[in-house]
Amino acid sequence: MKFHLIKKYLQDNKIDFYLITNNDLHLNESPNLDLKDIYKLFKFDCTRGYILFFINRFIFFTDSRYTLAAKKFFKNSCEIFDISETTFVDYLIMQNKSLSGVLDSKLISVKEYKDINSKLQKNKINLYQQSKNFFRKNYYPNFKISYPMSMPKYLIPRPYIDNLKKIRSNLKTEGILIWNNAQVAYLLNLRSFELWNSTKPFAGLFIPKKNIKPILITNNLNLKKVNKLYNFNICREVKFIKFLKSSKFKNIETSYEFLNLHMYMQLSKFLNLLETKINISKYLGIKTSREIKNIETCHIEDGLAINKFIIDLKQKKINPKNEFQVSECLHNKRKEGINFFRNSFDYISAFDSNAAIVHYKPPSKTSYSSKNRKILLFDSGAQYLEGTTDVTRVIKIGEKNYPRIKNSYTYLLKSLIKLENKIFPTNIRSSKVDLFIRNYLSKFKISYSHGTGHGVGNFGDVHEKYPIISPKSEDILTNNNLFSIEPGHYVEGKFGIRIENLYVTKIINKNLKLKNITLVPYDLDLINWRLITKFEKMCIKQYHKKIYQSLESRLNYNQKNYFIKNLINKI
Repeated sequence: MKFHLIKKYLQDNKIDFYLITNNDLHLNESPNLDLKDIYKLFKFDCTRGYILFFINRFIFFTDSRYTLAAKKFFKNSCEIFDISETTFVDYLIMQNKSLSGVLDSKLISVKEYKDINSKLQKNKINLYQQSKNFFRKNYYPNFKISYPMSMPKYLIPRPYIDNLKKIRSNLKTEGILIWNNAQVAYLLNLRSFELWNSTKPFAGLFIPKKNIKPILITNNLNLKKVNKLYNFNICREVKFIKFLKSSKFKNIETSYEFLNLHMYMQLSKFLNLLETKINISKYLGIKTSREIKNIETCHIEDGLAINKFIIDLKQKKINPKNEFQVSECLHNKRKEGINFFRNSFDYISAFDSNAAIVHYKPPSKTSYSSKNRKILLFDSGAQYLEGTTDVTRVIKIGEKNYPRIKNSYTYLLKSLIKLENKIFPTNIRSSKVDLFIRNYLSKFKISYSHGTGHGVGNFGDVHEKYPIISPKSEDILTNNNLFSIEPGHYVEGKFGIRIENLYVTKIINKNLKLKNITLVPYDLDLINWRLITKFEKMCIKQYHKKIYQSLESRLNYNQKNYFIKNLINKI
């Protein structure tokens, strides 16, 4: 029915295509499913995706994390493109003719729209804002489940009053509109739970230069229950726009990367909306000493849960029947932990060939059975009051030896050991760290199409914007950055391997080193020991001893014995 409505709209208005994005109003990386247009139309879930919908066909564009899953899901019903090779802009230009299209301006950033529109217009392709919704949409999550809270004082990295002062002191205009709700959560030490796997309120924030109350822009009236927000005005988007107009602001600033086009167009009717120079993402990305301490605390809790899960799995005390049940078993272990709130993303648990699908999500009814499998890859994370976790491990579950898999696993492990013992110069670009890993693995013909790592939040976004560890990143690494390193090797139809740890940067004597804070052992049964040097062997043993010492007091007799016998003495 929705497809029919889109086609009818295109035909009635003589428009060639409809561009569908996968964002929500605040351009979150992972909106709730009922806020994702692509999922609502096709039931395919992805973090980043675009669909060009023509009258007689549609074309799907996504990144390399989802191309295999998309091919499996859509089969032959549409063309599928990896956006690292062909973007929807490239595709439209290749048509070599004048075209016109529409998109929902509430679901695309100002920056992205400006970038793509400048390229399209040069090729006589026009992209307009749609005048009305032609299928039913829900732009807001369910606020009845939000349960907003102010962070406890002993856990906050920086007082919210200090954060506001810092922002105000750097303003070049009359105020700043912050639309990225992860930034709003951090700056105000505010958490809420209306977004799945997330802890950020569905809200924007306006901080005026002059000494008047900041404004929280939201439809979530539950936020009024948070005591400190009595120091704020809380209003809906429409009322906020009326306030700005009546207050006669002339110039305010915002981030074009995080503001949706619709809001930009509304405000641009009566004021100048300038691109801000304040890098709030970088501010969040430099953790305080208190944050680091708290994050290390939550990794002890997380490590405990995963170690118990692995030991139970190896000793066959739990016997999940399929990939979906693997995720359920791990989730149940985490729920036993202190200050565990929720998952930080939908777990990836994949056997054998499914592990080659980078962001594979096991379906509850049709996921692979556990019988006669070789390996299990699980990528999971959690939200604790003290911080956010993200870890990937691969476990050997079959009886046979698998030389190709073991070699791939070993080389990935060696790359991490090499990285942990490397001394980098201060102010190094994160792209250099990405290159360091890739250059090493290329010697063994191992490559991967996704980024090497991402920033991680503090009881916040599991994918934080700073720093990004990728070939094109211009982020500069400094003291107390927190990020993942997760190299992988994927062979379509056969297997996938990825190892992921979280690291904190430490500057000592003008040198930068990476400290591994993840407390989950490697699978010794997957290591080809002939490829491991004495020094690397010592590093693995020291790491496993560190894990044991961190968790020993909370392991039972059987778990201690297993760890010492199979994960320390066996090395």
